[in-house]
Amino acid sequence: MVRTTILRLAGSVLVAMMAASCDAPHDNPLDPQNGGALVGRVLTRRATGIAGATVFAVSAGRSCATDSSGGFELLGLPVDDVAFHFSARGYAPESAVIALARERIDTTTRYLNGLPVVTGCRVSSHVVGQSWPPEPLYFFRFAAEADDPDGAVDIDSVWLDIPAVGLHHRLTFSPESLDYRGTVWLSSLPLPSPETLVGRPVAFRAQDREFAVSETATSSVHRIIYDLPEPTFPLGGVDTVAQDTTFYWRRFDQGYRVGYRCEIVRIVGGGPAGVVLAATMPGPLDTSLAVSRALLPPGDCYWTVEAIDGYGNSSRSAEERFHVR
Repeated sequence: MVRTTILRLAGSVLVAMMAASCDAPHDNPLDPQNGGALVGRVLTRRATGIAGATVFAVSAGRSCATDSSGGFELLGLPVDDVAFHFSARGYAPESAVIALARERIDTTTRYLNGLPVVTGCRVSSHVVGQSWPPEPLYFFRFAAEADDPDGAVDIDSVWLDIPAVGLHHRLTFSPESLDYRGTVWLSSLPLPSPETLVGRPVAFRAQDREFAVSETATSSVHRIIYDLPEPTFPLGGVDTVAQDTTFYWRRFDQGYRVGYRCEIVRIVGGGPAGVVLAATMPGPLDTSLAVSRALLPPGDCYWTVEAIDGYGNSSRSAEERFHVR
């Protein structure tokens, strides 16, 4: 009798324990009632982890951020084809549909394409005087630096747009300065005057080899320096240099600060044969340059003086010939 009572009590306890276990929380992600699970990593094209990337399960409205190595896990997801969105700042986003199953942890590794970055954008206008024809030449220089999280080799092209004037121009990489540069002559543009470009927004764009594009807006052309600097000695092809000589020009006073750059070029066979001296004077009050005779080759030369403002815009005098004896 006692034994029967003990067995009945043990059975009641077992039933109670089983009932309690059915109501307990299911912490195991593989439990069928907890749905699917996805773990994985978000990496760069170089296979390094992207920290802080967002993994978003669209249909479930669930998301998480990757850890320092790009790892992540999302548990308790619908057992279905789930759309995921992977994104990180500075990278092109990526989406994928992954079929999740019960009692299984699914895994994935996603490689995001780094977006190109354009920096150091520069725009400047330039005026060059001529002896003949007397009208000066106008042109514009554009330059920018470009990089990519996947390496500079991933940069496919850099170009600029000035929508207001319909200008679309591809820049060329310069191995010397490690940037992208381009020159646009006013004569190649359907513009009534160089002033048309002043104040027009300029957009620089970079595209990588996977066709991802980034854009950086920069300031426009600030001004055109229409007036030309005026050399005063030597000039006209009649002056001769036979000893240490000082080259002179008039002060260029247009109401804003400028510096000067002088160049002396050797003439051979009637044409330029290379710069023999180039000097930059940053002071706006500079109006002369002392030159040692030892630096000048005998024969014919010409020299120019260029005024340059704080934005890099410039105006260069016409060439003034002289003879070195």
